[in-house]
Amino acid sequence: MKIKRTFLRFLAGAGAAAWLAGVPQVAGADGLPACLGEVQPLVVSSQMPYALVTVGGRQGYFVLDFAATMSTITPQAFFGQLKPRPVPGSVDRYDDFSFFGSWGQVRLPLAGQTGLIGSVPQAGIIGTDFLASHIYTLDYPEGRLYRSRRGAFCADNVLEAAGFVSLSSQDYYAEGSGALSCPRAGGPACPNVPAVPIRIGPVEAVAQLDTGYDDGTQPLSVNINVALFEALGRAGIRLQPRPEISLQLTTCQPGVSEPVDAWRLPPGSALGFVGPAGRVVRSESDVTLFVKRTPPAARVCGGIGTWPQPAAQLGASFFASAALVVDPFSARVWFRAPAAASSSRGDRP
Repeated sequence: MKIKRTFLRFLAGAGAAAWLAGVPQVAGADGLPACLGEVQPLVVSSQMPYALVTVGGRQGYFVLDFAATMSTITPQAFFGQLKPRPVPGSVDRYDDFSFFGSWGQVRLPLAGQTGLIGSVPQAGIIGTDFLASHIYTLDYPEGRLYRSRRGAFCADNVLEAAGFVSLSSQDYYAEGSGALSCPRAGGPACPNVPAVPIRIGPVEAVAQLDTGYDDGTQPLSVNINVALFEALGRAGIRLQPRPEISLQLTTCQPGVSEPVDAWRLPPGSALGFVGPAGRVVRSESDVTLFVKRTPPAARVCGGIGTWPQPAAQLGASFFASAALVVDPFSARVWFRAPAAASSSRGDRP
């Protein structure tokens, strides 16, 4: 289960669809290379990325959630009086699903009767059951979503010249489940969610990318499991409690709640993203850690709270100010710091 907060922030509107309809596939004003693939509008609401999707001729905004392994639908959040309906004889099969072209009939379990309301209503979730079949680039500042197939994407040196830095998601994210092992999960369950190496002091872990986790009220929020919390304590990293923002969450089990206590890093400590050759390529000190203490009755729900080895989950704010590439074929995530985008535009402080 993921911590969700609703903090409405109007970063883009539905008018983006018309504005981007004729955008050519060339390098944009933000200096992104022209090899990212086909493009369509990206709308950002409460730091979360949305794409306009058509189901059975009806349109609605779906959040692109790389921490969700199953896509879902909320028909009542679609535009207009007529809503999508499952095919006759089914409760979760829908015809004419269109996202970067037609996918035909797809399975979309019902997520609820009302969608999350931000600057756009959330009519569904696109999870990795769809996303893992292509390379996606989320250009948050410019409101563009790119998709590329295997073998047609940018070369590494092109991305590096545009200011991107790579992180490995090996064993945690791939086109097919056969390439997954999730060594830190400690069991057969292995969710197809991109997870990248992080380090806090001497403690190493992996952190899942949760683009559907709105941490706008507490930017740079990180969910961690008990294994990571205890490892930090053994390493002598004295976390500072923040009881005023601790939470009590519901779980997938009716009547079973999960306590989540909050902490901050002590002065002089930082969360580092570990790139090639074990080098820290990005460091964040002003993070808030939320410890997931999954009760035994809710362990069937899964998630990092059940993992025996140190693991974490990153809020949307870690990447929502720049551009992000998620590549299942090379098992890598590429991030672009805001400074890189400014430099490519020739901006000056």
